[in-house]
Amino acid sequence: MLSPPLTLLPSVPAVNKHKPWIETSYHGVITENTDVVLLDPPLVALDKDAPIPYAGEICAFNIHGLEAPFEAVVLNGTSGEGQLRARGLVDCELQKEYTFIIQAHDCGSGPGGTEGKKSHKAVVHIQVNDVNEFAPVFREPQYRAAVTEGKIYDSILQVEATDQDCSPQYSQICNYQITTTSTPFAIDRNGNIRNTEKLSYDHQQQYEILVTAWDCGQKRALHSVPVRIDVKPVCKPGWQGWNKRVDYEPGTGSKQLFPKMHLETCGGPLSSVRTTVDCSCCRFTCSIASDLSEHAASCGEQIIYMSAY
Repeated sequence: MLSPPLTLLPSVPAVNKHKPWIETSYHGVITENTDVVLLDPPLVALDKDAPIPYAGEICAFNIHGLEAPFEAVVLNGTSGEGQLRARGLVDCELQKEYTFIIQAHDCGSGPGGTEGKKSHKAVVHIQVNDVNEFAPVFREPQYRAAVTEGKIYDSILQVEATDQDCSPQYSQICNYQITTTSTPFAIDRNGNIRNTEKLSYDHQQQYEILVTAWDCGQKRALHSVPVRIDVKPVCKPGWQGWNKRVDYEPGTGSKQLFPKMHLETCGGPLSSVRTTVDCSCCRFTCSIASDLSEHAASCGEQIIYMSAY
């Protein structure tokens, strides 16, 4: 008995009919010195060929723009879920933002991705979030100023610190502080130093204080800056630098009475200055410094006149 002939049906090859689909744009955020990008919306590619093997699966995400330090990886080919990662550590101080193109690829009609299809191109914009890496640094290694005694100043001088972080939060200086205790000075948040009381040249002629700074992320300067403030006496026109009393012992020879005497004009025109010096001994000649504008010296008169106009 003969068997009926077998009918062979032609095999129908799997056909990759559809392109993968992704969003048209993505916005991502990555914190510097980390490697995972948080994308909005999440990176997911869909394919209408699913659940057909290969044709309905996602095999790759390609990035166009070799200068972008990122790569996209497939986490699940069936669901089309992917992730964007940094190939190396990103630095906000070097570059704050990145923009590039991404495209999804399905797995084609069989192993090896033959006859694979690509999605449309989507724009990805990445923002790099700052980390408070840097501490404030003062522009000058030290500061110096001078004040006149007896005055209250709104601002004696201004110190300034900078910060190399890229974001306003961490790069701006939010506060300054005088770390030296018990000083008659105060500082505002802009670095202006003022005196809180009238200073006296006779009490203290110089002050040394230390100032520090904080950025708006509360990171303190690694090194405080020294500030020197000199106190100047109030200028008084007239003859300066002469001793009120000069003792002389007879027989010891000549003696210079006023070796440090000078005429202080306080920077303005001098109309008249006259000083009277009484001599208690008249048996020697009194000599006045020759650089005076006008002088008269005579112990015989018991009075020495010094004048300048």
